[in-house]
Amino acid sequence: MRTLHLSGDVDEEDCAELTARIHRLAGEADAGPFVALELSRAVRLSEAAAHALIRLVLAGGERHPRVVLTGEWLSHPDLARHRSEPAGAPGEEASVLERQLQDLRASLLTRPLIAQAQGVLQERYALSASVSTFDLLRESSQRHNIKLRSLAAAFLSAPRPPGEVPLWFPGRKRAPVPALDFARQMERSRVPRSALAEAALRAALRGTRSDWGLLQVVDPVIGLQLEADHEMPKELLDLLARVPEPDEQSMAARALEHGVRIDHVEDEDGSPFGEGLGRLLRKAGVGRAHCAPLLSPAGARTGVITVFAPVGRDRLSETESKALDLIAAQTGAWLDWHRRTVVMDALEFLHRRARTLAVPLAT
Repeated sequence: MRTLHLSGDVDEEDCAELTARIHRLAGEADAGPFVALELSRAVRLSEAAAHALIRLVLAGGERHPRVVLTGEWLSHPDLARHRSEPAGAPGEEASVLERQLQDLRASLLTRPLIAQAQGVLQERYALSASVSTFDLLRESSQRHNIKLRSLAAAFLSAPRPPGEVPLWFPGRKRAPVPALDFARQMERSRVPRSALAEAALRAALRGTRSDWGLLQVVDPVIGLQLEADHEMPKELLDLLARVPEPDEQSMAARALEHGVRIDHVEDEDGSPFGEGLGRLLRKAGVGRAHCAPLLSPAGARTGVITVFAPVGRDRLSETESKALDLIAAQTGAWLDWHRRTVVMDALEFLHRRARTLAVPLAT
């Protein structure tokens, strides 16, 4: 894999030169299937440059090199100005661009992870260049209803298969689907993790009379990752789910670390959120928040569910508190079961398929 480093102000003309350099690197004999574009945190993209970069990433395929993005960048000041323009003005285009940039930022975590999993697959099973490791990962992902990013993370974090055995996890015991009082229809195998997360979040919002919320799961490689959200103010969602482990995320991190629910009420002294997030909560009109860790029956940390209610809403009753704790406990048990059952099934399938395509060793 070849790597290009990008920093400073970038306009459309710079992107045209960058695209030409990427094509030249991709054409080298030992370049590999990807070109990594490392974005310095100080990079500032103009609107035209951002569009050009988006097109470059989305165009990856047979005729164009696939670009892996790493790092972060800051928005150009012009973008911030366009966002304040009224509907029907060029601000509408800026809004579309902003959503595209959010997707692009999300790919900063996803694409390198998948590329790394492809490289490990290629090396571990001695696959020939004609075998598409991406297709192998995608086949297992689709068959088992697992996001490609989640499968790649599980593949990279799992212990190496022992020797030349046909099974990756020999002797593994399969457990039944845990009970889900809030979503009986999901007590079956191969339910997408995102669907369960959305059902759990909806139940938590109803059970606590809350208006906004999000559910994060523990990724074995990246850490806490957003899996579902409902009506979250954009500023809060960016702070809680987009930036890895900031000080303002201390409430979720602390709840997960100590394995206990943390409650915040605006009229109480102090805030477990941290000062930066506390200001945003007040600005968004949040009066109370509840952050419940998602734990397996054995205490394994699988995620966090956080719900918010506006100022003026009554505190949780004892019944509502117990309802949130029950939803969190059952969701944590399901996520742990999913990791130990469905994800491992997907890894077993990937192992078997890759072994059948491995290049035989010369005798």
